[in-house]
Amino acid sequence: MAGPGSSHQINNSNWRQIVTSLYRDALTQTYCVPPVNFNKVSYVRGTVPGTGHSALVLHPPSGAAPVHNVPPVSQRPVPPSRYSLWTQESQPQAIPDRVQESDFRDDFAQNHVMVNLQELGNHRHEVMFILSQLSFGNYLNQPAYAAATAQLPRPSQLDTKKTKYSDGEADFVLIHRQHGILIGELKSVGKSPAGAQNPQPPADADVAKRVTKAVKQLDRSETVVRHLVSDVAPGLTVRKTLFLPYVSTEQLERVLDNDPQLEKAVCQSLGAANVEEAVQLCCCSDQLFQPASYWEVTPAVLSQLSTWWQHRMACTVDTLLTDDKYLDIVARFVGPATTVSVPCYNGVRVEVRTAGQAVAELGRRLALLVLTLQQLDLMNRNPRLVCLTGPPGTGKTVLLVLQGGRWLLQGHDVQVVSTDNDSRAASRMVAGQLEMALSADPTPPPTPGAVVRHHYNFFDSEADVQQAVTDLVARVKDGQLHVLLDEADFDSSNVSGPRNTTLVARLAESVPGLHLWAAGVQHTNIPPLLRPEPLTVPLRCAPSVLREVQTAVGRATGKVHNYSDSGVPAPGDGLRVIRLSHHGNAHRGRWPVECQQCGKEVAAELLRLGVGSGGSSLPNSPTPLSYRDVFIITRSSELQDDIEDDAGRVTSRASGVVRGLRDEGLPVCVLGDQDWIHNRARWERDVHDVAVAATDRVTVTYYHWVHGLERRVVVMLPGRDKETDEGLSDEVIDLTDRLYAASRCTTQLIMVDVPPVTTATSTAT
Repeated sequence: MAGPGSSHQINNSNWRQIVTSLYRDALTQTYCVPPVNFNKVSYVRGTVPGTGHSALVLHPPSGAAPVHNVPPVSQRPVPPSRYSLWTQESQPQAIPDRVQESDFRDDFAQNHVMVNLQELGNHRHEVMFILSQLSFGNYLNQPAYAAATAQLPRPSQLDTKKTKYSDGEADFVLIHRQHGILIGELKSVGKSPAGAQNPQPPADADVAKRVTKAVKQLDRSETVVRHLVSDVAPGLTVRKTLFLPYVSTEQLERVLDNDPQLEKAVCQSLGAANVEEAVQLCCCSDQLFQPASYWEVTPAVLSQLSTWWQHRMACTVDTLLTDDKYLDIVARFVGPATTVSVPCYNGVRVEVRTAGQAVAELGRRLALLVLTLQQLDLMNRNPRLVCLTGPPGTGKTVLLVLQGGRWLLQGHDVQVVSTDNDSRAASRMVAGQLEMALSADPTPPPTPGAVVRHHYNFFDSEADVQQAVTDLVARVKDGQLHVLLDEADFDSSNVSGPRNTTLVARLAESVPGLHLWAAGVQHTNIPPLLRPEPLTVPLRCAPSVLREVQTAVGRATGKVHNYSDSGVPAPGDGLRVIRLSHHGNAHRGRWPVECQQCGKEVAAELLRLGVGSGGSSLPNSPTPLSYRDVFIITRSSELQDDIEDDAGRVTSRASGVVRGLRDEGLPVCVLGDQDWIHNRARWERDVHDVAVAATDRVTVTYYHWVHGLERRVVVMLPGRDKETDEGLSDEVIDLTDRLYAASRCTTQLIMVDVPPVTTATSTAT
């Protein structure tokens, strides 16, 4: 790829090479740039009580009730780490911009339309690039490429005293291989405020006002775009459209009929002969799925969108466009000489062009230290005995780490306790976070506390309960004991549940000065000594992933609290779930874990995301995804790595999916049930390695072993545990897979579908 140092040598061939290296299927597929819409998120900045950590706090948009009791910002930095539970900000002291309700509506509408356009392109196999929120001031503006682009058309060449074209922005620019360019202006008029009851259609006068403005913006954008491509393809077809996702075609037609001047302007701008034709060329609510579930683009919606597409775009083929000219135009708009930035609350420019970069950047934002007012209040109250409950991704482990850090600063030793194998990795991660904070703190307290790890197996041994009590009571200092218990299960239907309850009761009886914070997904049978604190606002998971997890939480509401809405959007909706299929002649075995071909296909998807690509990112783009950012999770107890005898000979080969991943060059760490049985020492080492992400490897794991951990990319492989799944229905299996496997994902979920058992599938081994 040509870089800044070779800018004077760049020619059309170099530009095309850059495009095809970033977008390998540029001549066969639809791409969105940026791949996801990044939202403006409403934060205030505060300090976590007792810790000195600066945090972002969710709050309603401007115009809602003011936020009170947010402590001032601390200057104490948080030490960075590759496996930090929260990521560091580029400018820690930057003040977030105020976000209005209108910003929320505009972001929602932008994502609504973008998702529908992408689904339309994929459904129709269109070859095009969908550029969103294209700022003309960013076009060919990279200084390193100034020499190579000096003679190319620029927006500033059109600037006049009355109009500064270079300051403009187009909501959508679609560059199509066959049909030319489509410029779209989006207006969110009619989108109801979040939480509004019984939303009403927008007033005609409001629609007329927004359409009038949109037409002027469209005409200005057309002038700019025609100028920018004039040297590549003079006379290229450039069309325009209006995106009005919350206005019906009936209302738009009525508005135009009642305003002859606006009717003339719209028809002229869109190239329509009359009102009826002009409305057909606009994309309104009739063509788009309802906003409550816009991501579910049904066949009926695709049919309506296709009709609009035929009217507006696919009516003719532009013979001026060749493959090379198409790539040349794309390279001008999304190549390295043009800034493709996304909004960032702290003002730091971040460029996101590819799906992998979008996963990396959205994952970084989801891992920022963000708290709700409820969590901030809990830290301020600082109760002694607490059980945090709630669905995955609501910040339970984050609060345990913050509370443990507070105790350490006060000089108390912190006992991090794991009571069974399911909580082993989570407790190691919590302990690792606290140890990291102690070692890296530039201003440590005079007499800090120490982190002490304790690992037991209540599931297999009731005697371990008394051993745990004995060990912990021996750690009492000055009449006090400080305990963290992550992934705690108190449910009476499980073996470990009553034993965890017994542990809490005996510790409280033996140590009047007990401070114990526990956390777990289920809220049933919480010991009466512990104050339940339900956390239900999703903070660590993109909505596209959350929708998959939500189906399981909704069916498990008897034991797991349902999610609640904070009133503030996530940093981005996320990329759509990638779905693969364990099906076809090359696939072997009943389940994906047995299948070498599944391993190869999963590896191909990871490589498309740029996992493990190293330092090849363009300037100002996010740090590329690493192998350690990936979990491949199965519930199959058959998962294993190579099993060796005492002489080092392989007596049983690794599972097929593991072999397939390695065939494609991916470094793999296997954390399976069979490894626990056959090589417990290695299992212990690997649990620690995975918990702190010490080694840059893709983790293929049995789903029980990674409770409480998160990764940006998660691949979910269906399977069966021979011992525990006997007699369970497919529905129950799917519920637990989503609740305990899909929920480990923050950003990009990959699901492998398995066909029902038939004669064909059962014999394909």
